[in-house]
Amino acid sequence: MANGSAPELEARSDPARWLEWAASHHRETLATRPDVMVLAARYGDGHLRAAKAIGLKLLLSQPSLKVGLLDYYKFVNPFLDNAIRWAYLSSVRFVPSLWKRFYTATQRIDPESTTQQFLNRIGMESFYEAIRPDPPKVIVSTYPTAAGVVSTLKRQGRLKVLNYVVMTDYSIHSQWIHQYVDRYFVGGEDMKEALIARGVPGDRVVVSGIPVDSRFQAMVNEDQVRRALGLGFEPVILFMGGSYMPITEFAQILPELDKVEVPHATIVVAGREENRRRAALEYQKHANNPMVVLGYVDNVHELMGISSILVSKAGGLTTTEALCRGVPMLIYRPIPGQEDANANYVVRHKAGFLAKDHRDVSEMLAHLLTHPWELKAMMRQARELGHPDAADVIAGQILEALSDQKAHAR
Repeated sequence: MANGSAPELEARSDPARWLEWAASHHRETLATRPDVMVLAARYGDGHLRAAKAIGLKLLLSQPSLKVGLLDYYKFVNPFLDNAIRWAYLSSVRFVPSLWKRFYTATQRIDPESTTQQFLNRIGMESFYEAIRPDPPKVIVSTYPTAAGVVSTLKRQGRLKVLNYVVMTDYSIHSQWIHQYVDRYFVGGEDMKEALIARGVPGDRVVVSGIPVDSRFQAMVNEDQVRRALGLGFEPVILFMGGSYMPITEFAQILPELDKVEVPHATIVVAGREENRRRAALEYQKHANNPMVVLGYVDNVHELMGISSILVSKAGGLTTTEALCRGVPMLIYRPIPGQEDANANYVVRHKAGFLAKDHRDVSEMLAHLLTHPWELKAMMRQARELGHPDAADVIAGQILEALSDQKAHAR
């Protein structure tokens, strides 16, 4: 492995720190000549979180393996990355109907269309020149554009690599489907059937689940977590508004959570946005039920471990984490498009409800908390849908493929 700076060498000593460091230090990452390259993007945290979960499992399973992680758009064109990020965030926050039209218009786009060919070439030459001297043996994409670029390079005969795709939502969209993908890893049987219906050979599709942090496999000391938060043994409602919920909607939900007459406690995760945290702290002053207000947290696995219900949008990774923990979801205002599909998946499989408006939230919570047998049935169903070992499954298949490549090279 190439010599590196002191921060780089320090990061390499800890797999989790290395992946965090690598995602922001692309040139240094490429200089290590990774055997496995994981490509993600920061449009929402889900793609990157899934990428890190896979990379960490690979490094823990085989410490000598060289694993790289690239924030694809940021690497190939930082200016384009900023423009796309701004357009995406603005549309899903302020004009969600616009994002829905784009998502729907491209959902079944012809793979040979001019639009699709353009998307499949975004940043392609920059990416190719960067990896050309010593290409990875396996490229794993948790973001669809990156998968299309790798597929195009394979079709052109310029890249001989295993092209693996990890789909991070519970919906099938044309942006994920490319001719030169060697394996798809998907969240559920529904998705496998849908890919087959779209012409993908069944032997290329693995129902692995969506990869999440390995801590979602671990037991949680519920008494300890409750004591740390100052909570008793009442049912807990966990409210996570997600990165894109406008502050007006966030504030509108707080009284709906509190007005449920069944004794309960609420944990509000406000994230990194200070205006949300302030709004929640202001409401907390006169709340009827115990309310804990948190900012950004790194222990979602523990918070879900003590919760009876999650009130949230329907991001792919948050949804998967809830399923892995067996926490029923009350979904509110999912982003049109992929989160609509995630919400439909959860509701269709009886692991949650979808609220039509903010008034629906308090009514549905009251119903669930007064019908504990129904809540328990939803918990069981959620656990059946969750695949907490998804990262193990995906990493195992990657390592097996590398082993086969090595054997054939002898």
